[in-house]
Amino acid sequence: MKTFITKPSVLICLLSLLSFNTLAADERVFKNGDYWEVSSITVVDGQWLNYAKHLSTKWRDSQEFAKSKGWINGYKVIINQYPRDGEPDMYLITMFETMATKAQDDERYKAYMQWSKSTIAKLEESSGERVVMRHLSGNALMREVTFR
Repeated sequence: MKTFITKPSVLICLLSLLSFNTLAADERVFKNGDYWEVSSITVVDGQWLNYAKHLSTKWRDSQEFAKSKGWINGYKVIINQYPRDGEPDMYLITMFETMATKAQDDERYKAYMQWSKSTIAKLEESSGERVVMRHLSGNALMREVTFR
């Protein structure tokens, strides 16, 4: 009887060790990083310079304002070096750590409108003027992950 008790005890110990290793293997591989808001842009032929000037002035200024307020961590312009048919020419990327709450959105809107010295009507008009330069072909919200 003693041998019978010992064998199951050893077996239980081995199985518990194996299950501990399985639990350790279940640890998350990635840790979450920043959100990346990606706008896919197709530039109208003959409008690269005009759109680049817009990006280097108004767009960059508004990104720098958001960065100075801590709303975003950074931004990038990525060019699709060899776009295939139907692919965008560039991607405008804004990185931020957390999503804003509704209250934060309202506060940010007020601060941005005060900083830009603009109105909704003026912003809509400006957006309409950019249609001759580019087409927004898509948006995506992505999240960077890094290995643990």
